[in-house]
Amino acid sequence: MATGKHSDPTPETTRNTDAFLAWLEDVPDPQERYRRATEELAEHQVAVERLSAVRAHAAADAYDLGTSVRGLAEQLGVSPSRVHQLIQEAKAQPSKTEEGKRRRAGRQKGSS
Repeated sequence: MATGKHSDPTPETTRNTDAFLAWLEDVPDPQERYRRATEELAEHQVAVERLSAVRAHAAADAYDLGTSVRGLAEQLGVSPSRVHQLIQEAKAQPSKTEEGKRRRAGRQKGSS
């Protein structure tokens, strides 16, 4: 049973993905199967990019809260150089919080 604010959608997501892939593999028209697979790849690529950003920001947030790079590496099961790379990735892209602050500031400037 999930606790806290966020429930774990992974099992349902996995079932849905597996069911969709099973259906797609059985689409008789190869051109339709190709088209649908291409569409799904594009959508999933966006999700992969977002997941990568979430992961990088999570590592950077943990670092900002005081966990050392070496400590994070041990906790996450990756090398210290990978943790450093994730932190740099997060710094290179704005977080959702930073984007929201910029948007709100832009509205305030524009509304005066």
